[in-house]
Amino acid sequence: MSNIPKVTVIGASNVDLIGLTTEKLIFEDSNIGMIDTILGGVGRNMAENLKHLGFDVDFLSVFADDEFSKTLKKSCRDFGIAIDHSLTVKRSRTSLYVAIMDHYHDLALALSAMDIYDDIPQSFILDNLDVIAGNEYCVLETNLPVSILELVTEKLPNTKFALEAVSAKKALKALTVIDRLHILKCNAKEAELLSNIAVKYESDYEKMIEYFLGLGVKKVFITLGKDGVAYGDENEIFINKNNILIPVNTNGAGDAFMAGLIYGETKGLSLYDMVNFATGCAQITIQHKNAVHPDICEQMVLKTMQ
Repeated sequence: MSNIPKVTVIGASNVDLIGLTTEKLIFEDSNIGMIDTILGGVGRNMAENLKHLGFDVDFLSVFADDEFSKTLKKSCRDFGIAIDHSLTVKRSRTSLYVAIMDHYHDLALALSAMDIYDDIPQSFILDNLDVIAGNEYCVLETNLPVSILELVTEKLPNTKFALEAVSAKKALKALTVIDRLHILKCNAKEAELLSNIAVKYESDYEKMIEYFLGLGVKKVFITLGKDGVAYGDENEIFINKNNILIPVNTNGAGDAFMAGLIYGETKGLSLYDMVNFATGCAQITIQHKNAVHPDICEQMVLKTMQ
């Protein structure tokens, strides 16, 4: 039996258009900068990061039959990410994500065109239940429709689900499945919407975590940007401060953080070490223009932690 950890990731594959500028953005005007085309998607980014960290990954995504999706499929296969059970929708368009980064290289505005994920048939999950159940952990994200999130978590109660909330608007899709999650990872705004608790004081993050734990989530991680990470389980709740780095591109940092959490979870790390490892993954990621750092690996993250 192989000692290589295995995980299922169900989520989006995108082609990302990333606009970068060195000057302060002027809204309602044309800005001078650079535009990069990179391969992304929250699900795909998490799958690639996990592969770099030494996992075997079953990636269930939705592809079109256009040239963009052919490129996405080839990249997955080149990395050794299994996409055999993904869905290809004919006469459709690959999902696209457009991000405008400010002069601090942080996200200023983004648009996503992801209608290919709106009408995923239930057979996508029902036909692959054995594949998903074959791995102890399954990572989900809210680019998936509510019906798919509900179906997979209902049909596989013994699978440990981790969910990436993705964005404030999309996070609300998770409301009906929070009580079925092993790990919830979101940012402060997403946590406010999911818990209906407004943040006025730092102690309010503790209230949020207690709320999610009360619903049945086993481990909660709320990323706070430059202020660190609030996290907790039934034994402890804490806020871990960050060392601030100047980013090249913050796109993909949250996806790397989730991959780091799954690494820590499967290695049996403490919550504190899970957060430090995940933070190391994110710090490495923001130092590269791509959504996934091409050289990220276990040893690189461990060195960053030191």
